[in-house]
Amino acid sequence: MTWTQTIRASAAADNRRRAVPAIALWRAVVFVGGIALWAAISASDLFPAGLLPSPAAVAVALGEQIVTAQYWEALGLTLWGAAVGLAAAAVVGIAIGILTAASSAAELSMRFLIDFGRAFPAVALIAVMVLILGRGIELKATLVFVAVVFLIIVQTQQGVRRIPPSILETARAFRTPRGLLVRRVMLPSAAPSILTGLRLGASVAVLVAISTEVLSGSAGIGNQITDAQLGANPPVAYAYIVTAGLLGFGVNAGLERLQSAIVRWRPPVKGED
Repeated sequence: MTWTQTIRASAAADNRRRAVPAIALWRAVVFVGGIALWAAISASDLFPAGLLPSPAAVAVALGEQIVTAQYWEALGLTLWGAAVGLAAAAVVGIAIGILTAASSAAELSMRFLIDFGRAFPAVALIAVMVLILGRGIELKATLVFVAVVFLIIVQTQQGVRRIPPSILETARAFRTPRGLLVRRVMLPSAAPSILTGLRLGASVAVLVAISTEVLSGSAGIGNQITDAQLGANPPVAYAYIVTAGLLGFGVNAGLERLQSAIVRWRPPVKGED
C-alpha cells in the first residue's frame, strides 16, 4: 500500500467512525417505526387476528419458547444443517474457483454449469431428495450445498482475477510451485472476496435450511413454524419467524466482523462488500 492509499484509507475509516452514531440512531428509529406500524396494522382489524398477531403477543410467545429445550433443539438443528452444507460448499467452491480463475480453459469449460447452478432454485430438489436422503441432516446439508457452492465459486473467481498480473508474473519468473503459489499468493490476495462469498453464502444457507424444514417437515425452526400454524397458534409461529430473522442477522453480522478482522490489512476494493 502506498503512502497516498494509506492516507485515503485512514480518512475513510475516520469518516465511517464518525457516521456510526448517526447510523445507529436511524436504525433504532426504523426498528421502532416498524414495530409501531406492525402494532397499528394488527390493532386495525385489517387482517384476522389469526393471520397477524400483535407484537406484544409474539414477544410473550417468544419469551415462553426461549426457556424450552424444544426451542434450542430446533435452533441447533437448523444451524447444524446450514453449517455442514456451507462448510462443504466452501471447500469445493474455493477449490473450483481458484482452478477456473487460474485457467482460461477450465473457466470456459465450466461457465455454463456455474451460470446454470447460480440460477437453479435448490428447494426445487426437495421432493426428489426426500426420497433419496430422507428428512435428516443430509437433506438440509445437500440443498444448502447446492444453493451456496456456485456463489462461493464466483466470488473466489473474482478475487483471484483481481490479483495484479505483475504479482503472478513475478511468482512464475521465480518458478514458484503451483501449491505454494495458491497458498501464499492466490488465497491471501483473494481472501476479501472469498470471505464476502462465505458471508453471503451463510445467510443463504440459513434461509435454505429453514425453507427445507418448512417444505419437507425436517426437524428445526421451519418445522416449528409449520407445526404452530397447523396448531392454530400464530404467536408461536411468528415467534419462530422472528427467531429465523434474528438468526440470519446474527450470522451475517458475526461473519462481517470476522471478515473485517481478518482482512484489516487490506484497503477496501471497489465492488467488495
